[in-house]
Amino acid sequence: MMVRRLTQSAAVLGLAALLAACSSPKPGAGPVSKLFNECTWDRESCMYEGRYEAGESEYAERQARDLNRQSAARLRQSRL
Repeated sequence: MMVRRLTQSAAVLGLAALLAACSSPKPGAGPVSKLFNECTWDRESCMYEGRYEAGESEYAERQARDLNRQSAARLRQSRL
């Protein structure tokens, strides 16, 4: 009886954890979408090789710097 109750509780908790992990506030931000994102598996397929429009290169560099800063901040926080 106790083993059955424990098994049921574990199943419910596992299902709740799965649902929580798969539902994210932003599309494309969940772990499942990151796992199946084609850029995760083949970065070359996501690289743009054409010419930039006027001002687009500077914008891309600014965005890359901001993303790098955010990633570094998250890394520092995770080490605390």
